Parts: sequence; structure tokens; C-alpha cells
Amino acid sequence: MAEFSAPFDGSPIATQSQWSRQARRWGLDGVHASDPADTALKVTGNGSGNVALAVGEAFVNGFYYKNDATKTIAVTANAGSAARIDMVILRASMSAKSVTAVYKTGGTSAPTLAADEEGIYEIPLAQCTVAAGSSVVTAVNVLDRRWFTDRGAVPGIPGARRPSVKSQLLVEGTRLYVGDGAGWQWMASPGVEEDYYTPQWTAGGANVSWGTAAKNVGRYRVQGKKVDLLIELVPTGNPAATTEPLMVSLPPGFPASPAHRSILNWVYTSENGEGGGIGQAVIYPTSSTTRIARLRYAMSNSLSSTATPNAFSVYTNKPWNIRTGDILAIDGSYWLP
Repeated sequence: MAEFSAPFDGSPIATQSQWSRQARRWGLDGVHASDPADTALKVTGNGSGNVALAVGEAFVNGFYYKNDATKTIAVTANAGSAARIDMVILRASMSAKSVTAVYKTGGTSAPTLAADEEGIYEIPLAQCTVAAGSSVVTAVNVLDRRWFTDRGAVPGIPGARRPSVKSQLLVEGTRLYVGDGAGWQWMASPGVEEDYYTPQWTAGGANVSWGTAAKNVGRYRVQGKKVDLLIELVPTGNPAATTEPLMVSLPPGFPASPAHRSILNWVYTSENGEGGGIGQAVIYPTSSTTRIARLRYAMSNSLSSTATPNAFSVYTNKPWNIRTGDILAIDGSYWLP
């Protein structure tokens, strides 16, 4: 099998097949449009023996196609006793050396489109249903089946953006935006798609051990300045009672913003007959930006509904004795500096 490369002075693109193979890498087949609401190469029916193809442009098998005036395409009469499902297509033909709009008949299902890159290659524009014994297609019996293709993402400079183009992607540095026709809407910023770490639990200055086989997993995702975090703990041991509230580390390298407190949710379920509880996991930046400083829950010391509630902290043994089989989960998000 011989190697081939082009275009060079001594090795030009000499055949339509070579052109097609090269051009197919530049863009996907489809109608050129910035939005599905665009009428480029849209097919419509009006109850006559024809359908109409709007102006527009497309790529088919690496070849360019343009229709610069509304084109009338004849509907093939249905002589059968059942409704027939047809297609309007763009057909690229290597032997005919052209791309043309064609009405292609089917049967009880739509016709199969050719996909021979060295022969006949077809892409869909519309699906048409023709009633038995009829040769007309009404507006409601035309379904849009266009494939679309457009430019890839374009680079931009903050403060010097081009006018918004609907459905166009814009990259500024490492930020991704999409155009809506009126402005550029932020879509994504760099971050960590998904990762894991082993949370470090402490009480005061001492580490807390939940048992050598404990499930102690932190799962996080970072997008821009926001961190989504889930911590799951299932002890296999019973740590000693502590005189300081429980604290737990945040993902390494992703400290919380010192500008404000961040609040996540926690839920605890005892598998040892002590019930359960829910509350808030609070990051106090004045205490630490690298760990959750308190697991807090609201409670009143009075039976009166008018008594002022207070917030209390969770310890290894208060208000529950957290031990083998119990489940503690923290879930939420916080902001980076």
C-alpha cells in the first residue's frame, strides 16, 4: 500500500477523491446555519405535486453545495395502497461530478441513504409522507431532517469581542462562551472534572481514627471558582470521646475563599440504634480555609415552640456515639479564593 501526502508542488491534489478525503477533515457534512431556526435549505410542502427547497449552502462528502434561488422538486406519485415515506436529500455523485437536491422514494419506512464516499453519498433534508394514490405533500407532512454544520470555536480577546453569533462557541483564554445572538453567555471554565481524596478528620489538634477498614472518601469536582464536594464516612471502629468538635479537611490544593463562610449539608444515620440527624457543615475562614471547622445542628433546650433555638457542634461521641457501621455524609459546594 503506497503512501500519499498532499498538496505539495510535486504532489498536488489531482483527483476529486483526493479532494473529498481531504475536505471531509475540515468540517462535518450538513447545512450551513448558525441556528436550527435558520431556513437554509429547508424543505416545505404546500399540497401541490412539488416541494420547495429554500436557498442555502451545505457540505456533502467534502464537496460544497449552494442553492441561490428557491428550487421546485417534483413529488413522485404514490400508486400504492398505503402511505409512503420519502426523503428530500442532497446527493454527491463522484460519477456525475455534482451535488444535487433529489426526491428519493421510500416505502413504509424512510429510504436508506447511500454512504459510499467513492460513489454516491447522501445526507437528509426532509422527510415527506405521501398518502396512498396521491402525488401531493402538504405542509404538515414534511418533517425537517436537516443536519447542520458550522464553524468551530473561535478565539477572542476579553474587551474586544466580535458581535454575538447565535450558537457560536467563543474561547477567551481558558473560558468558553456560547453566543445567543444578543451577547456571549458563559458556559465553562477550567477545573477538575472529577477526583478523589482521603479526608483527614481531626478534633482540636488530634487526628481521629475511624478504623483501619473505614470507608472515608472525598469526591470533588472543580469548575472555575466553585468546588462541588461529597464526603462519605462509614467507620469500622469506635474512636475515643473528644472534647473538641469534629473537623474535616477539604480537597488538597483547593482552599475555601477567606471572604465569607461557606455552608454545606450533612446527614448522619446510626446503625447502632441511636437515630440520626441533619445539619450544616460550616467553613469558618477565620479558623481555617483548608477544612470544614464545624458540623452544626439547631436545637432548643426547651419544650416550648417559642424558645430560641441554638446551634450545637457534633463530636465523636455527642450527640451520638459515632462508631462501626454508622453513616455520615457531607454534600455541597464552596467557593475558591
